[in-house]
Order: sequence, then structure tokens, then C-alpha cells
Amino acid sequence: MNKINLVKPVIRLYRPDDTRKLCSFEVLENKAGNLFINTKKFTHDNNFRFIIELKNKLGHLLGFEHYSHFEGTESMTGLYINVNEEYRQRNYYLGEILRLASIIQMLENKVKNFSIKSKSTAVYFHAKYKFQPSVTAFHDRDKLLKTIADDKSPDFKDLSQRAKIFTEQIKNILSGEKQRSMCRPANELIKEYITRALSEKNIKQHQFGWTMDMTLTEETIKGNKDFFNALFSKHGIDYKI
Repeated sequence: MNKINLVKPVIRLYRPDDTRKLCSFEVLENKAGNLFINTKKFTHDNNFRFIIELKNKLGHLLGFEHYSHFEGTESMTGLYINVNEEYRQRNYYLGEILRLASIIQMLENKVKNFSIKSKSTAVYFHAKYKFQPSVTAFHDRDKLLKTIADDKSPDFKDLSQRAKIFTEQIKNILSGEKQRSMCRPANELIKEYITRALSEKNIKQHQFGWTMDMTLTEETIKGNKDFFNALFSKHGIDYKI
């Protein structure tokens, strides 16, 4: 096996008077050619929205992620991630490279929580990189539980049954505080459902029809550092957790 050349990310300050850091790096020997990641301010009319751009050597934009990060805070919010359609599902791993770039952004800026609202079709993509359900809206929680309850797959019968029982319990709760407390176990059940679908590599039969709030934490990243470090190495990124 040929040795992959490693490229160390360049970390720079957003502004000399600002504590936020932005990263750039090159990905060598990708199937799409040498690629370049650059993080910069998204527009000229604010100082909290940023864009991670993924371009090829010709300067063509192949994918990007928009996120917000206020100076001095420990939270980031993912706004939109996109890979050009012609480069999807061809083992170019462009979405994966963008995700690794946002993880570097998290760690370099000491961000504790990276929150997103995932499209239904992207839930498993984000879950692959350790994002976990963090649903707090009762309506969203109940719709997601119904998805699990309606799953007819024999291998998911136990989770379906638990979701049905859980849903019946929730219907009888009048207290808003008690309803809020039920979000935590609901998220755990949703996480278990996602994890099983990923492990069986059969996600097409277990799709969610709704958006989902998801969160990646610094604690989760560090707890899975071997997984992420292997991905950095895979793409020739000289970065370790």
C-alpha cells in the first residue's frame, strides 16, 4: 500500500483582535484530485457566520458547510452542509472531509457542542460521525417515536414495541415539566434505533420522515478519538485528537 502524504492544517485567527480560529488544509491523492479546505467568514455583514469551502485544484467549489459561532461561546450551530450532486456516492468522501474540517474547527475553538437540525435524508450521515439525537420539541419527539413504532421489520420489533408503549405513556402526561423530562429517554430510544440501523447496514428501510435536532459534543469526539484519528489519517490530514 502506498504511503499517504500527510498535510498539517493551518490554523489562523479570524482577526488579530478575535479569539476564534479558522483552519485550512490540503487533501492529497483524493479520487477527485488534490482538494483544498478553507474556512472563512461567510458574508461581509456579520461576524458570526462562517463557511468551510471544499475546492479542487481548479478552484471549483465541490462542497461547503455554513455554521455560526459567536466569539467567546462554547457552542457552534451547523446551518447547512452540501456536496455537489455529481460528486455524491462515488467514494470521494467529500462530505466526510467537510465533517472532519468542522471537527477541527470545534476542537481548535474549544467548542463543547455542535448542534444541527438534520434533514431526514441526512440523519444517518450525521450519526455515522457520532452526532446524537437531541430533540426537545414535543411535536418532533412524538413524530420520531411514531416512525419507530410503525417500523414493521422483525429485527426492530422490540424497539417498535417500546416506542408504542412510550407514546401511550406520553399521551397521559399533562405536566409540561414532566413532558420535557421524557425527551431524554426518547432521545436514547431514537439513538438506539439509529445505531441498530447503521450496524445492520440497512438504513434505507428505516428512514425518518422528519427533520431531527442532533448534537456532537467535545466529550463524544474525545471518547471516539481512535475513530476520528483514523479518518484524519485516511485523508492524509496531519491532525490528532
